Amino acid sequence: MKGPILSYEALRTLVFSNRARHLPLTMIENQSASHGSINRGSIEAREVQLDIVGGFALNASIVSIMFCSQIAVNIGEFPVSVDFIGYLLFAAYLPLSGFATISTKTFLLLLIAAILACFRMLSPNSLTSWSSLSLLFVLYAPFCLRLQSRSGIEEVGKVIQAKFILVVCIIAVIADVQLVLVNLFRGTTYFSNIALVLPEEIRGAGNYAFVREGGGIIKANGFFLRESSTLSVMTAIALMLEFFSRRRRLVLCILIAGLLASVSGSGLLIVLFGFLLPTSVRQLPLFVLGLLFVFLVLIYGSEIPVLNLWLDRTSEFETPGSSGYARFVAPFQMLERNLGDGASTWLGAGAGTYLRTVAVLQLKYEINDPTWAKLIYEYGISGFFFFSIIFILRLYSSALRREVCAALFYAWMSAGSLLKPDFVFMTWILTLVSLPQNDRKTSVKRQIPVPDPSRAPYTAS
Repeated sequence: MKGPILSYEALRTLVFSNRARHLPLTMIENQSASHGSINRGSIEAREVQLDIVGGFALNASIVSIMFCSQIAVNIGEFPVSVDFIGYLLFAAYLPLSGFATISTKTFLLLLIAAILACFRMLSPNSLTSWSSLSLLFVLYAPFCLRLQSRSGIEEVGKVIQAKFILVVCIIAVIADVQLVLVNLFRGTTYFSNIALVLPEEIRGAGNYAFVREGGGIIKANGFFLRESSTLSVMTAIALMLEFFSRRRRLVLCILIAGLLASVSGSGLLIVLFGFLLPTSVRQLPLFVLGLLFVFLVLIYGSEIPVLNLWLDRTSEFETPGSSGYARFVAPFQMLERNLGDGASTWLGAGAGTYLRTVAVLQLKYEINDPTWAKLIYEYGISGFFFFSIIFILRLYSSALRREVCAALFYAWMSAGSLLKPDFVFMTWILTLVSLPQNDRKTSVKRQIPVPDPSRAPYTAS
């Protein structure tokens, strides 16, 4: 057995050790040759690990998304939330660390979208908002940044996913307990949502349905999250990450219980979309069978006592004022009002006009602002195209499984997630890591890894 051999990069890391202690990543490279062992990439095995500063930044970011999204200092009508501040700090620190790379494609797409959006804002319209436009590009400018692609960087991606899943599991357990408490003690609001307990000075502004009831059951929201649909989305994403990675039965059961406690169809649709959307031609038969199964469940599933909590809500598509009508029907009516002239069709009505137009119209029913409708209404077909490409490039150039990418894209496009710092921040963190080109080509083939006896198995905490 030969002792460890310091490569040039490892020697360089030792020389600049004082600098490395202030970086979010520490590069550790080991070259070892053990008789009769075969390492991936021949003899050389590389590992990239988070150091203390990077681990703290990651933990604080995920905790802020799950527990602090409603704690904010309000500047006018805009809540400067804890997760938003954490997003900006993390995004600003990453390029200063020296381990970030800039995506030229994403930067150019953002630049073109910004020019078109600013040009549209020059036309007279009292409903437009420069603050809404600024928020949009502040949220998506960090999509240009990513950790440098190098061999072994996928280990950092595993750590990020493991920590995210852990925190979501905690929220899921809280939601299960909350579901029992809010339905036992209906007369009190102490168990309903943290927003109803926080002092007004640090409570995030905005109109949200903090407490929702369906089928005679008050839905759980995890107490710290805004709505039950937010809990449903977070648990659905974590469920898919766990299923395509470690598949621990206890963790899967906890996440499923949290998903069901939300009594929301948002997460169920995300999971269905992620699992059923074919990622190759060979999966088309499974896709067709899945659609057939969903069709049969929609027809006959309402007779099943448990499923009727979700399937009975299909009638909401025809009921103005309901959640289903606000999310899937009313946005089409809004677009019909705006797609009259060529300028509005291609460039939109201007930033911030969607919900402000709803207030001016004084409609008697609620209208949600899903990403697809908000982009087309405010930024036109061109804005919808550019931001969709930016989001798709970010997802599919990452180390995430394609099924998870499809689920995240659906969650972003179908819900009002365009200007939500918590969802954008979550997506940015999960897609920080991209596989090197040589690893990306081989990962699609699902090769069976050969274990190396000289290395301990991977664990993440």
